[in-house]
Amino acid sequence: MKMQRIVLLPALAASVLLVSGCVKLWHKNLDIKTYMIEAKRDAAPLETARAGKLWIESVHVLPPYNIRNLILRENEVEFSTGYYAELLMSPSENFRNGFYGWLADSGIFEHVSVVERRGMSHRLVATVMDFYGDVASGKAVLRIKVSLFDEKAADVGILMSNGYRREVDIASGTAEDLIRAYNEAFRQILAACEQDILAALD
Repeated sequence: MKMQRIVLLPALAASVLLVSGCVKLWHKNLDIKTYMIEAKRDAAPLETARAGKLWIESVHVLPPYNIRNLILRENEVEFSTGYYAELLMSPSENFRNGFYGWLADSGIFEHVSVVERRGMSHRLVATVMDFYGDVASGKAVLRIKVSLFDEKAADVGILMSNGYRREVDIASGTAEDLIRAYNEAFRQILAACEQDILAALD
């Protein structure tokens, strides 16, 4: 009887706490904001495509930047993450979508795909090397390596392999301004990458 009482008391106490709202299994009231990295291409597309079909591989994001939480570099040895601000999707998916949208709108290729690689004439591989907000300098830092392969060549030749690094000032310490700075950095990288792809295809 005494053993039953000992077991029942903690269970009863937990039930009372849950009902009264003192303990919550989840928090619906947390204001977690979600964002996307976006880069809008305003220029007109090419009138005539320069190549056939481009397949964009899954973008590899190096650790520790391969998480949805926004990462801040506090100093040369310390990093932190923001719990209440995160990307809507994984960084890999987000950046791949960005490359897809930009290059599909460019008109460089007859077709751009992230769904079906069959029939591709070219393949694009991208790796995100740096992706953080630098607290000391007040800048968003984005570094991406991009390689373009000719899949029709006998040895699958590399047409282009370049690294792009951009640092854009963050207007304030808010997550919104950090995302805006990332968007501008990504836009600059995609614009430069587009020109390098055109040069590689000539």
